Amino acid sequence: MSLPDPAHHARRAGPSIVVVGAGPTAIGLLERLVASAPEFTDGTRLQVHLVDPHPPGGGRVWRAAQPALLWANSLTADVTVLPDASVTVEGPVGEGTTLWQWVEAVGRALPADDPVGEEARRVTPTSFPSRPLVNAYLGWVLAEVVAAARPWADVHLHETRVVDVDVRPDGVAVELADGRVLRSDLAVLAQGHLDAHATPAEREVLRLADDAGLVYVPTGYTADLDLAGLAPGEDVLVRGAGLAFVDLMVLLTSGRGGRFEPDGDRLRYLPSGQEPVLHVGSRRGVPYQAKLGYAWPGPPVPLRFFTPEALDAAFGPDRPLDLRTDLAPVIARELGWAHYTELFAAHPERIALPWAEFAAGYATTDDPAAVGDLVARAVPDPADRFDLAARDRPLAGARFDTADELQDAVRALVRADLTRSADPAHSTDAAVFTALLFCHGTIAGLVGAGRLTPRSEAEDVAGWWMNLFSYLASGPPAPRLAELLALSEAGVVRFLGADSRFELDADAGVFRARSVSVDAVVTARAMVEARVPAPAVQATPDPLVTALVTRGVAAEKTVAGGLGTGRLAVDTGQRVVSATGQAQDRLFAVGFWTSGAQVAAFARPRTNAPFFRQNDALARRLWQSLVPAAVAVAASAA
Repeated sequence: MSLPDPAHHARRAGPSIVVVGAGPTAIGLLERLVASAPEFTDGTRLQVHLVDPHPPGGGRVWRAAQPALLWANSLTADVTVLPDASVTVEGPVGEGTTLWQWVEAVGRALPADDPVGEEARRVTPTSFPSRPLVNAYLGWVLAEVVAAARPWADVHLHETRVVDVDVRPDGVAVELADGRVLRSDLAVLAQGHLDAHATPAEREVLRLADDAGLVYVPTGYTADLDLAGLAPGEDVLVRGAGLAFVDLMVLLTSGRGGRFEPDGDRLRYLPSGQEPVLHVGSRRGVPYQAKLGYAWPGPPVPLRFFTPEALDAAFGPDRPLDLRTDLAPVIARELGWAHYTELFAAHPERIALPWAEFAAGYATTDDPAAVGDLVARAVPDPADRFDLAARDRPLAGARFDTADELQDAVRALVRADLTRSADPAHSTDAAVFTALLFCHGTIAGLVGAGRLTPRSEAEDVAGWWMNLFSYLASGPPAPRLAELLALSEAGVVRFLGADSRFELDADAGVFRARSVSVDAVVTARAMVEARVPAPAVQATPDPLVTALVTRGVAAEKTVAGGLGTGRLAVDTGQRVVSATGQAQDRLFAVGFWTSGAQVAAFARPRTNAPFFRQNDALARRLWQSLVPAAVAVAASAA
């Protein structure tokens, strides 16, 4: 792997690209660039510069320098950043190497005193790996891709930050924080999730809390938050019950010296005395559902109702679509189709109609009453029926006389989820999980094609849809929920209930929280926003994005009516769009924080993941910009 050359900007061996970022997104793009190199190269060597202030491979989120207590929320067998034979793209693909395959072939051979090697020798395909272990895998993938590039390209790593990009007619000048300038043909922004400054509302709460002597922690990446102000034994209100909350819970309990021990088939928490008491609330009032703890043989159920072709047939090819009004019922129907397809195929002893009869009835009507009658005749046990609304809001309509009754009810829901998530008898959940991934790909395509209504694109994609998707498909590892139960029983975690509301009473010098589930009101002198900041390119501390937006080289994506999305505007080819609406031919951006397809930077093996399709299309587009002569030759040969 070549080292940065301080004088490299003065001489170039061939066409060049600067990629801002060296984490999973950048690795995925680099792999696709290398895969297509034999087709596009014109005899000169491509120069690729990866620039990231964090060590290459893991980037910031997956960096090795964070506690091994923090885990990925996917099984070891369910993580890959290398395309396999299921991936349908124009560029060539191999068999790929998953995280689990790396563990078996590489990780377990690491030295005995290497913490990553020690973990690799413990994990199984159904374990949840630590973030340092994932970092080691990503570093290995990057090294393998760099090695594969050697016949056609040189890869240069720069462990610093990009502070600006000057886009010129003949190329780009990329300014680094250490004062160097990389002159290149193209630049790609692939730095992963953006930080965000505190919102105006959060800044006002910070000011009032500080004046009142309270502690308020705004949204942020949990591993980087300053939690020292949360004192042992102190009541702390927590808004959010998703993955950020789980990280917070771990850091404030196990991270402060507490430990868990087996107690029959459950866990018991032994406190260190350094823990605060966490009162957690959210709209649902319950934590995200556990990731499934078993390997599902599949096969995945192909989409039937939520494909682009089916949507065109149902709504027409041109009408703007609203996620909540038009598409939510179709998504529910699609998830139900996946559920029942798996139920009939894998558990025929639990159904009462022939599949052909059920499938024909389900496919020919979307009337809820008719579908309900069909399901009642075909599926005798209500526990085997698919009810998205009940899954999405398990506390809806429930009222409790006391806060303790609420605790019992939430713990019962979590226990039931843990039991179900570990039992392949409920493999219908695995089919629904995969269908959610496929639906996410369809939504990404709709966004990229401009098919959603302005309001829906601005609000629903990152709001309603990602919230539903994360709750059902991107929840915490099951062992974390077992720990949460133990913490709840020990009184270290308390549940506030559904539709939790939070307020600051500056006059009284307290935060307050209440919910619709119980009449109890909880007060505290500390509060944490356990949520990852939403993309906000107009309010980010990232100096590069700020410089580009300030100069108008880049802009926030807005939709009709002036609604801001918080995301960087890119066109369908991932080119950055300026404040005047001009697409920049030499500046591209990819990732969740852009207005392009919001796809995860990891993929589940054998699912033809959008991550690979997006990266392949962009890589080939970059090659076409760099080597137009080679493109013309390829076209004439075809």
